[in-house]
Amino acid sequence: MLKNYFKIAFRNLMKYKLHTGINIIGLTLGLGVSILIFFFVQFESSYDNFHADNDKIFRLRRFEVVDGEKTFSYSTPIITAPTFASEFPQVEATTRYIGGASQAYLDELTTENQNYSMVSPEFLEIFDFKLIEGDKSKVLQDKFGAVITEDVAKKYFGDSNPIGKSIRMKMGDNFEEYQVTGLLENIPGNSSLQFEMLINDQNLDFTVDEFGKNNWFHVFGDTYLKANDPLAKASIESGSIPMMKKVLGEEYVEGEYLWELQPMSEIHLTDDEITGMVETTRPTLLYILAGIAFLILLIASINFTTMAIGRSVTRAKEVGVRKTMGAGFSQLMFQFLTEALLTTLIALVLGLMVAELLVPTFNSLFEKDLDLVYQPTQIGILIGLVILITAMAGAYPAFFMSNLRPIKVLKGNLSIRFGKQGLRKGLVAFQFFISFLLIASTLIMVNQMKAIRDYDLGFDKEMVVIVDVPGVSGLDLVQNLVDGFENAETYRQALVGRSEVESAGISIATYGDESFWDSGFETNEKEQFNFRVSFVGGDYFKSMGLEMAEGRALNPDIGADSSAFVINETFAKAMNWEDPLGEMLPNSEFAPHQIVGVVKDFNHNSLYKEIEPLLLAKSPKLLFSGINTLMIHAAFNPKVLVKGSGTDFETFKSVLESEWGKVFPMESFSFSFMDEKVQNQYKADERLGKMVFFAAGIAILIATMGLFAMAALSIAGRTKEIGIRKVLGASSLSISWMFNREFLAITVAGVLIALPLSLYLMQSWIAQFAVKDWPSWINFVLLAILGIGFTLLIVSAQAFRATQMNPVKTLKDE
Repeated sequence: MLKNYFKIAFRNLMKYKLHTGINIIGLTLGLGVSILIFFFVQFESSYDNFHADNDKIFRLRRFEVVDGEKTFSYSTPIITAPTFASEFPQVEATTRYIGGASQAYLDELTTENQNYSMVSPEFLEIFDFKLIEGDKSKVLQDKFGAVITEDVAKKYFGDSNPIGKSIRMKMGDNFEEYQVTGLLENIPGNSSLQFEMLINDQNLDFTVDEFGKNNWFHVFGDTYLKANDPLAKASIESGSIPMMKKVLGEEYVEGEYLWELQPMSEIHLTDDEITGMVETTRPTLLYILAGIAFLILLIASINFTTMAIGRSVTRAKEVGVRKTMGAGFSQLMFQFLTEALLTTLIALVLGLMVAELLVPTFNSLFEKDLDLVYQPTQIGILIGLVILITAMAGAYPAFFMSNLRPIKVLKGNLSIRFGKQGLRKGLVAFQFFISFLLIASTLIMVNQMKAIRDYDLGFDKEMVVIVDVPGVSGLDLVQNLVDGFENAETYRQALVGRSEVESAGISIATYGDESFWDSGFETNEKEQFNFRVSFVGGDYFKSMGLEMAEGRALNPDIGADSSAFVINETFAKAMNWEDPLGEMLPNSEFAPHQIVGVVKDFNHNSLYKEIEPLLLAKSPKLLFSGINTLMIHAAFNPKVLVKGSGTDFETFKSVLESEWGKVFPMESFSFSFMDEKVQNQYKADERLGKMVFFAAGIAILIATMGLFAMAALSIAGRTKEIGIRKVLGASSLSISWMFNREFLAITVAGVLIALPLSLYLMQSWIAQFAVKDWPSWINFVLLAILGIGFTLLIVSAQAFRATQMNPVKTLKDE
């Protein structure tokens, strides 16, 4: 019996090739895109699930209250891990997770920047990263032991066994030998923690003194803990308050230093701007992508439904005869559902091929490494999609067809004129509504991102190259900065004499990576004043094209302006200084200094944020004398910002490399472009815009095929009427308008609902930007006109073809 159902279904699909083709093409496109999106959503939702005790692992989140404002960070004091381990019996193990980078020898003549993570010895017992060689409990015990991944092992040792071999890395002032004690499988793509090398956190001795290790206000890296029970979270959090009272003593202020345990399962998917030492994905992105996938499937399913109902004239006699011969309602239902299932299965196979073809483009767009693997979860998604589409596309047509009355059908009284079918009109209108909603949303996103790209940031990002100078690590932060600036100045001096270089400056902060430091001090009135800060040198102001509102820029000469600050206009306004030149920061703790210039406001943050008070200085010691808070967001190695003179880039680059080789012959050379760094801030929204644009294109294509089929069905059902009208003198234009007005009403309804709704829905997206730009109303009017014109073109083409038929043929009896 089942075989018979499929045989009849296949014959019917082959009989109506045009409609079958439109359905399969629409479903193939819908499934191809949807499979890719749903697999991506599943992959993003699976982050960190491979850890066996995932529900018992937590990351510590630290809250502080300053002047009534509560802020949080994942950066924790170094003393946090041992303190929680000793204070709470519920805690089985703790580990620090502190990122770093160092120069390492690839061979005797070449060094390369090597990333590493400093962790506690228990790290591999807390997390289930697969160790190929080595003992989890021993590989991280030695200060100079290293656990590396397969890729790192291949880079340094080729195909030979790395265990017992050494890697020389610069720690502090010297190169140290790190012996490979363990080999890890490459870290899974769905791991929040991504690293290349693990070393013991005793190596903090090279960068942090004893005061820093035991200070509760000196934060450095993340802290993770493993509890003996997932429900221990609440008791540990509540117990952290008396713990802080105990460890801070007289320094403790009620409610101003709090802790929260963030479950491992909640780390990756977050809307928080502060993410710690992990890469995250905004859950709203997944919701939007899943919604897009569902809408595309819905449009394709609507095509199936409307065309199945439209074919009911030709299938009605078949239903009448089968019912007369004894076929029951359930049998007919099953027959039509079988046709829907067979169509869906064919589209699924083709859709998987489309998805495989789109994977490289998708990975490039979202910078992911997604593979279409077919494990139980993924197979479950595919089965779910088949059931969903079969139900959406086939359930109503099956019910509609199976419910036809034989006597009415066989007498030939069945009418499904398009104008009489409210459901089909509603479904087609809904297709247009979805399509226009996506198009209008794309228009808003494209317009906003163009405004961001074209916005005057207040500095010159063109033809500026950022060159990272080798860092200096040690226990004294100020000395590290001073020594790093000396290295950068040596390289800068080598460049400024070259004709290919217009100017060169130095800075610890660049743009597009949130690298400006957060700092603050207490004013004489005991109020906290927070601002952003960067230390600069050389021709920084000239290289960045910054303009002065008052006063002068910092002197580029070495040693000059060691007691000078330059602030931005927002800083001066926040201080209520009408004439800031010569002013001093209102805190007696600061060493003698003065404000020598006010730079015009420029966007040191991304355009998601308003411009904040900013201070630029040459002397870190001067600033550190008076501040009471400091948050370092990124590595503080100085960067040389080089402005090209307009020569071709290859010549410019060769100059940078040749001078680098003279100054740092043992160090690897790397650079980045300022304009790319700036644009990288908006990658997530650029990707989302491209995805919505792509989805809008697919939706339009599917809806167009549906409109074509619906117009063809509507006209085919009224060929005799067209013949009579022609005999009575009706023109082709009047007949065309008769059909067009029905479809135009649907189009206009879809546009009128979609356009205002898109404005409403996009408000929350565009609100995240400090700089906002909505499209002109003219753009929306043009969009509506294009949609209406598109409908007229498709329907008119079908109607014109019908009016060219000979009335004699259309009016003949069957």
